[in-house]
Amino acid sequence: MPVANELSDESPAQWAQDLDQVVFRGNVFLDEVEFLHKKSRTLIFADFIQNYSAQENRPLVNALMNLGGVLEGGVPRDIRLSFTAKSLARRSLDKILSWDFDKVIVAHGDCIDSYAKTFLQKAFLWLRPK
Repeated sequence: MPVANELSDESPAQWAQDLDQVVFRGNVFLDEVEFLHKKSRTLIFADFIQNYSAQENRPLVNALMNLGGVLEGGVPRDIRLSFTAKSLARRSLDKILSWDFDKVIVAHGDCIDSYAKTFLQKAFLWLRPK
């Protein structure tokens, strides 16, 4: 099936009043479009952020989530490794961090209901130059 339109950093007129968007670039395998719902000040992420809480009586599961970089939130290690153009990724992240948001909806795990900008900055610390 042919693609009718490809999303860019500019929101289409149909939803520009409600949503901002940015293509999160720099990953060798895929670009992911992140959205900001302006009215609710909510950021919407798909796969680049995951946020799992520790599970009671599940030490192996918790250890694997921690090893994967997603226990209490973060960018999964396999996804981190596939970011080869970090300068492009930093530009995308900087645009997202310039937005006014206080919540994050994630496709994997628990959503973030407060201090979302701090959460996002911490999740992407690995992307910042040393």
